[in-house]
Amino acid sequence: MSDDARPTAGINPEGIYAPASYDHAMWAGDTLYVAGQVARDERGELVAPGDASGQAAQVYANLGRVLEAAGVRRDQVVKVVTYLVDGADGTAATAERRRFFGAHRPPHTGLVVAALGGPEVRLEVEVVAYAPRA
Repeated sequence: MSDDARPTAGINPEGIYAPASYDHAMWAGDTLYVAGQVARDERGELVAPGDASGQAAQVYANLGRVLEAAGVRRDQVVKVVTYLVDGADGTAATAERRRFFGAHRPPHTGLVVAALGGPEVRLEVEVVAYAPRA
């Protein structure tokens, strides 16, 4: 992506819900910071309430849309953080993360937290990507 093609404002792609109080991603130099994604569809409705596997699939679909809108490849992701409300959901979250990234294995931190953005939200994932300009 050329210097001129990088947006100066936040990134909020089509096909993903539009949060009212933040942008999905923002550039800081050659580093893209992507907000934590939960399993909300384009209307903002939670997908697969209570189902970690179904939610993980939606979370990574959302992440893919944000990365694509920013012009960033999956193999440019350099950090992944996963928040779970139940450590037992780690297996489902890991399976979807591996499917999404394929052979690329960015560093990952997993945290178990008391709650996320709603009582049926099982996980949230945020990423950081490094995409140096040509």
